[in-house]
Amino acid sequence: MFGYLKRSLDVVKEQGSKIAKANAFEWEKEQILLKLNCKEDLKEWVTGCDKDIGGNSKANLEISPEGFGKFSGEISLDLPKNNPIIKRSGYAAIRSASRGSLFGLKVWDTTLFRYLTLRVKGNDDKKYFVNIQTDGPIPTDLYQHRLYLRNIGIIQDPQVIMYREKVRTIGISLLSQPGHFCLEIDWIKMMNTETTFGDYDL
Repeated sequence: MFGYLKRSLDVVKEQGSKIAKANAFEWEKEQILLKLNCKEDLKEWVTGCDKDIGGNSKANLEISPEGFGKFSGEISLDLPKNNPIIKRSGYAAIRSASRGSLFGLKVWDTTLFRYLTLRVKGNDDKKYFVNIQTDGPIPTDLYQHRLYLRNIGIIQDPQVIMYREKVRTIGISLLSQPGHFCLEIDWIKMMNTETTFGDYDL
């Protein structure tokens, strides 16, 4: 309950600040969205895997002795024996918890920043994905892209238009890759470079 009321107060403060500034947009280099450095931070995250629907995978999110989030577990492709409806299995995921308030879901406006940046460390050869949900017309839409750990990745073309004004959750997942997995997470930020201001070049 305390967290719910605090988020409601945060919404009032944010809206009041925008009005006071007459909606003036100020350039910022970065803004932290999520972090995983202490047990208190775990309250902002939700963990899930196919075990929730009868599968055999395991997933856990904890804080390592070094002070980073540790997303680890075991992926199993074995199908549930007593549920013939399920034809595929083998996934695990974490995402930020939905942040309810008196004024509805609290969201992030990412339009003033060019990039989403994650500080993570992969301890295996698994392929991870970044997942983003928005508070758009179709709330079940999931925007997903490969989380490259050992190179700069590639620009997808054409780009899928995303409702960046209202980002609801951010998460990380992997699927169909049997065996142990482990990914360490420090923080997730939205960032500009010295020559960018959201989608605009300076």
